Amino acid sequence: MKWIWRGLMTLVVFAAIGIIGLFIVGKMTLPTLDGEVVLDGPEAEIRIVRDRFAVPHIYTENRSDALFALGYVHAQDRLWQMEFQRRVGQGRLSEFAGEATLQTDIFLRTMGFYRAAEATLGKLDATTVAELERYAAGVNAWIDGREGLLPPEFLILGIEPEPWKPADTLVWLKMMALNLSGNWTSEALRARAAAALGDEKMRQLWPAYPEDAPVAIDRQAANLWESEGLQDALRAWPQGPRGLGSNNWVISGALSATGKPLLANDPHLGLQAPSVWYMAHVDDGTDAQIGATLPGVPFVVLGRNRHIAWGFTNTAPDVQDLIVEQVNPQNPDEYQTETGWQRFKMREEIIRISDGGERRITVRESRHGPILFDTENGRHGEGFLKPDQAVAIRWHVLDDDEMSVRAGLNAGRARDVAGFIDVMRDFHGAQQNMVVADINGDIGFVAAGRVPVRADRSDWQGMLPRAGSSYLARRKGFIPYEDLPQVINPARGYVVTANNRIVGDSYPHFLTNEWADPYRAQRITDLLTERDAHTIDSFKAIQADQVSLMAREFLPLMLRFEPSSDAQRDILADLKLWNGDMSPDRTEPTIFNAWYREFVRQALIDESGELFDDLWAPRIGFFRNVLTGQGGAESWCDDIASDQTETCADLLKRSFELAIANLEERFGSDRDAWVWGPIHEAHHDHNPFTNVDFLRNLFDIRVPVGGDSYTVNVAHGRMRDRDDPYTTRSGASLRAIYDLDDLNRSIYINTTGQSGNPLSPHYSDMVERWRRVDYIPMSMRPEDIEAGSIGTLRLRPAS
Repeated sequence: MKWIWRGLMTLVVFAAIGIIGLFIVGKMTLPTLDGEVVLDGPEAEIRIVRDRFAVPHIYTENRSDALFALGYVHAQDRLWQMEFQRRVGQGRLSEFAGEATLQTDIFLRTMGFYRAAEATLGKLDATTVAELERYAAGVNAWIDGREGLLPPEFLILGIEPEPWKPADTLVWLKMMALNLSGNWTSEALRARAAAALGDEKMRQLWPAYPEDAPVAIDRQAANLWESEGLQDALRAWPQGPRGLGSNNWVISGALSATGKPLLANDPHLGLQAPSVWYMAHVDDGTDAQIGATLPGVPFVVLGRNRHIAWGFTNTAPDVQDLIVEQVNPQNPDEYQTETGWQRFKMREEIIRISDGGERRITVRESRHGPILFDTENGRHGEGFLKPDQAVAIRWHVLDDDEMSVRAGLNAGRARDVAGFIDVMRDFHGAQQNMVVADINGDIGFVAAGRVPVRADRSDWQGMLPRAGSSYLARRKGFIPYEDLPQVINPARGYVVTANNRIVGDSYPHFLTNEWADPYRAQRITDLLTERDAHTIDSFKAIQADQVSLMAREFLPLMLRFEPSSDAQRDILADLKLWNGDMSPDRTEPTIFNAWYREFVRQALIDESGELFDDLWAPRIGFFRNVLTGQGGAESWCDDIASDQTETCADLLKRSFELAIANLEERFGSDRDAWVWGPIHEAHHDHNPFTNVDFLRNLFDIRVPVGGDSYTVNVAHGRMRDRDDPYTTRSGASLRAIYDLDDLNRSIYINTTGQSGNPLSPHYSDMVERWRRVDYIPMSMRPEDIEAGSIGTLRLRPAS
């Protein structure tokens, strides 16, 4: 016993030493937030006050130092995130991650994002380039002058940060555009579905958008284009399975308690640790802005200044086209054009791998863009490409004149709604629904971004790949900025966007056929119009709302079968009384989501064959038609592998029984254990350590949440994930509410915390507020900032 006791004490001592050592090392990886630093770079003294939430409030005497300081604090708190993002854009993940990321690097190098960023840099005006360089100088000042250890990721992976360059900023803006522009994959999937299932069934899978769904610009405003004598009729365009999105809305003073506008925004992105956003307040002595920045990018992307507030959602336009090039069978280095064979441009890319090896690839480019796949590679090409064909992608974000960074740098200088809308003519990236309001009482909306004009409306616009030899004749430049959807002070007094259709039939240009399902937009509109005067508190309640109009619509359609046991009757009795509330403390959301998931699976799996994993998605419009018998879609309820003809009632009953059995297998037979919140956790994963078992728990953040893909307080599951379909990895990446009566009453919240270091107390200190839909002040008042502040850092010039 004595030796056992001594052994246990020895283990305790070593554990204590380990904990103390970890604490000491951890402290050495954290940046200095208080005191004075003398360094080369600043033109005058810079003061950085970190408030009690670790948000930096930067005070300088000029814009140049403000950009420098923002780069400095980004590096202090998010250097690994910046390094990782830069390497994503460069296609250099395999240098530390090995073979696991090789295919990702091949795709990124093939697309040529970093080459495009460097080309764009060469086309920017001198002022914009100088501002990007000042930001980079601030990042590099912290890298070069740090006294402690690098953040843990650098130590674990054994790599050093490289100096930051202006192209590193531009490439991340292009990567964000890629994240918001995924219609090329839908285009490829539709082509494969048409080849495998036939044109009729493919079109059933992508039905028309609901005619009675709300649009962002009311009918009166939409008629503006018709009154100018432009074409006024577009047929209904098919809808894709897009489920991700964002919310924003703005109301005029006529609908608010203060008589001044209110504006709300919650962009929906992948949840990650640390958050994609970094909150900051920058005051250069002339202009001041506060809000959400992107680490690596030198401006407030979503936020406010002293005069205006603004917020974005994704329009999701059809801006990426797949072009089928006919390759010369006698010479694979050539492809067909209207005037004969033309040579591909060729470039070699060398991808270095962590084990010391390398992979050399040859990238071909046609006049339309890089070749993504052909009949020899890429599963997307299988099923619709013929021999001697290759597919290029045409996407304007790869062009060298994509000037979005200039719009971002100038947005915070706008003084009113009209000024903001004018600045956004430089925004060329993934089209965004931008709402804006000013302290004068004006509100506005513009869907800014480049959208191609296609001449031929007889071929589903950009729904399917097009032949390269005729593509240039079909594409007619971009929609002029003045013709993009926009309005100032709409007659109805509000604008709501939630990735839904934003214009009526009178709008002359084609934008997309992949509008998000209109449930969130409808719910926001309903809540806005049910009361006469709104406040910040009523806006909070809307952002927290967890009623699923999708569940309310589909549940009555799904209850049309006779249960075969008392246990089934009990469950169905509870569902009949349920109002679609996706609160985290209820079991009905779990049962409904499991049932709908299984119904979708059973309906698709027999007919879709090898395409099933790609087609397995909620497909709301399609399954509405299946359950209501429209357009012949009810035939999908029949199991083609059986000798009998099954009805939708048969399929609903079978899928319900399978769903209940699956829930019992996953969570036990006690229905009280099927509570939605713990099952539906929000998983903020870390790049790259979410993939490493013994590091995942240190770096990842998980909290139980309610909601679903169709609630205002959104929380997307992953239907096709067989192992973990209910965990949400996408949701409100931040929330903000702006009060134009007194902008210092505005509020916001991030998903995780300000720090990117898991050893910092500010790595996850916002996540519980975010889960509760609580907020922190977005104030520029010194008394609000300094109360409880955690440090003031002064950067003094060395000269």
